[in-house]
Amino acid sequence: MRRGALRVDKSTSTARIASLKLERLIPLMPRKPDLAKRAGSRPSSRSRRWRWRRVRDWLLGIAIVFLLGRLILGLNGFRTDLEGFPHVADGDSITLNGERIRLKGIDAPELDQLCLRHGETYECGREAKRELQRLIGGSQVSCRGDGRDQYDRLLGTCSAGEIELNKAMVETGWALAYGEYETVEVRARLAGRGLWQGSFDRPREWRAGHQTVLESEGQNWFYRLGSTIGDALWSLYRRIFGGSEA
Repeated sequence: MRRGALRVDKSTSTARIASLKLERLIPLMPRKPDLAKRAGSRPSSRSRRWRWRRVRDWLLGIAIVFLLGRLILGLNGFRTDLEGFPHVADGDSITLNGERIRLKGIDAPELDQLCLRHGETYECGREAKRELQRLIGGSQVSCRGDGRDQYDRLLGTCSAGEIELNKAMVETGWALAYGEYETVEVRARLAGRGLWQGSFDRPREWRAGHQTVLESEGQNWFYRLGSTIGDALWSLYRRIFGGSEA
């Protein structure tokens, strides 16, 4: 009886020791993640930054596409050929088939500009307009456009018959060279033609002190709208991402 009882006691003691060891090992075993708990947890700071970067990249892409489209549409006058009977606005601007054209490479006095000749003031801007009308006469005018200016006018080189109007206006002294025709201007000045008969402010200097109708109206509606949208997008971009970490 004692030996049987001893065996029972030994087996019981061994089972107890194994149970204690198992209880110690359970906390050390890896547990399966609590998916329900993780699903309700807040995203990490790294995840939030990644999401903001995606939004930022999308906005940046939209802005780039918009600016490229604006640039392409702004250059839609590249190599445009027009022909017809024009309306003369001033000494370097005409309207042909509904298209406003700025004679490229020259600068004539503004329509309301005054100059000095033989000690007297005269309306040199209107004189320049009349000279351009005289050169055109009753002829058709053909123009080749090459881009646009900031007011969306087509920059063109125009001819009436055999007369190149851009060059002729500088040649007669009623317009100044503006990036082209410098040699022609020198000859007109030495001969004392047109504006060179007296003294005058260069048109760009006169415009700096006198706001013209075109300048007061500003750029055309497309450019004004484009500028407004572009400024709004840039302001939004800076507000969202200006202080965030990259």
